[in-house]
Amino acid sequence: MKSALLILLVVFFFSGCSRQEPVQMTVQEQDVAKKEIRGVADQILQSLNTMDVETLLQPYWDSPDFVLVSTDGSMADYQTAKNGTVEMFKLLASLKYTTVRDEFKFLPGNTVIYAWSGKSEFAFKTGEQARIDTYTITFVFRRMDNSWKIVYAHESASPPVE
Repeated sequence: MKSALLILLVVFFFSGCSRQEPVQMTVQEQDVAKKEIRGVADQILQSLNTMDVETLLQPYWDSPDFVLVSTDGSMADYQTAKNGTVEMFKLLASLKYTTVRDEFKFLPGNTVIYAWSGKSEFAFKTGEQARIDTYTITFVFRRMDNSWKIVYAHESASPPVE
């Protein structure tokens, strides 16, 4: 009976140790994360506005497990998203994104949901111009190898206006 109780206690102890919940960031860590992630967002906006695909994609997780849900409802992995961006940039003469607001939600385990909302203006090489009055993207950032990587993104937009 004592040995069965001892075995049960050992199993209970080890199962409790292996199921530790991820730690929530402190307020100070959240402030640092906000500053760093806003820096990443600024890099994304600048590279969109200059149509620099290589710099644009640096913060994205280069993995088949990355998911982008685009405004048309399609889902893409990293390589498909990269190819689509390259093709889009080939059609454009200019592109300008402007931030309207952003929000952060902090999850345990160095994971942050970052919602960015803004607007865009663009011109095609054909001379046509358009704008999107409301463009919102939700990023899921994860801290990997001392940098914030986008592991998931979901875009929503109002229809373009010519």
